[in-house]
Amino acid sequence: MLTVDEAYKCGRCGLCLTTCPVYRHAPDETLSPRAKVQLARIVAEGKLVPSPQLKAVFSHCINCGNCTTACPAGVPHGPIFTRLRSMLGDRFGHSWPMRLLFHLLTHEEQLLLAAQIARFGRNVVLEKLANGQAAGTIRLKNIPRMNPHPFRKGRQSVIPPKGTVIGTVVYFVGCATNLTFGSIGEAVIQVLTAMGFRVIIPQNIVCCGLPLIMHGALEDALENILTNIRVLSRTDCTAIVVDCATCGSAIKKEYAQVLRELGRGLPAAESVARKVIDVSEFIYRQFHLLEPQLKKASLRDRVTYHSPCHLRNAQGVKGLVESLLSSLPGVQYVASKDAESCCGAGGSFCLEHPAITQAIAAEKIKNARATGASLWATGCPGCNLNLSANLEPPDRIRVVHPIQIVARQLSVGP
Repeated sequence: MLTVDEAYKCGRCGLCLTTCPVYRHAPDETLSPRAKVQLARIVAEGKLVPSPQLKAVFSHCINCGNCTTACPAGVPHGPIFTRLRSMLGDRFGHSWPMRLLFHLLTHEEQLLLAAQIARFGRNVVLEKLANGQAAGTIRLKNIPRMNPHPFRKGRQSVIPPKGTVIGTVVYFVGCATNLTFGSIGEAVIQVLTAMGFRVIIPQNIVCCGLPLIMHGALEDALENILTNIRVLSRTDCTAIVVDCATCGSAIKKEYAQVLRELGRGLPAAESVARKVIDVSEFIYRQFHLLEPQLKKASLRDRVTYHSPCHLRNAQGVKGLVESLLSSLPGVQYVASKDAESCCGAGGSFCLEHPAITQAIAAEKIKNARATGASLWATGCPGCNLNLSANLEPPDRIRVVHPIQIVARQLSVGP
């Protein structure tokens, strides 16, 4: 039975409206955060019969968390919406693409097999056929090439530092780095070992499960959650470092919440969560270990930043990445006007509601262009893909992970 007692905290003040990226570009009160809270409440009270139309309303949410951050009453929008999505998904099902995605993300071997097929499709077929084609807002020609091999495959499980060992960290390599953004993974290892950390890469972790959690498929995500908690609990380490804001949000915030919703035990999840830290925050807080090795670059790159919602709102990392970028030699950091606004990706949101995503991304790109930056840093692969896919000539700006900029400073000339 659906319970959303927290909905009664909502005073309907409307402060969430100005922060909601969906409402800003589709100003329909039914789609606003406060309306969704009230809809969830009256469904729980039995005064509204669930329907496919209601399911469509709740699909108009990017899960950015801006509404919760802005709410003076502390309404936990995320858990309320997740519970309702879970009930609606159980009752009305999911589209076949989403069912396929759920299956692949909960079956690692089949995910890797599908990735092999996708690798051929992207790296070979799309090179010749992608011009002008799009999936939602994503221009297929802008989709990054996939790794020749999964990043974790054949890699050492323990990578020693270049000098004295000062500590041990576990590096959680999520699906995006494992299958597509291998260069980000290489940068993470380069920087952490240069700082003196022994890096452990668990080989038997699986998808973090957040795409399933966001759609309310909590039972489907459970085995992934338990597997990752079990693997990460077995390792003695200083920290569990993640390069993906989504994965970090899942392990640090969502796992305990999902287990609570499903009536499962929490101690191991909470213990793991306390060690999880985004790689950019980790480097910022230990910058003194890296600073002596940074080269004084003769070229100055102008860099701007997009703050991922899963890093800013879910993990509370605000201002640190910008400070890290500003501290790097050879970097001229310029803040974008809307650096802390959502990019509009939201996992499958950009496929379900491409017009809204395109409007949001266009505004982000316009403001990034205005900075004159050549590099646009962000620590979320979903944001990276969405922003990159919406760039087009004459854009000369390139989307990268902050860790790639840090790694470059270890290898540039004097």
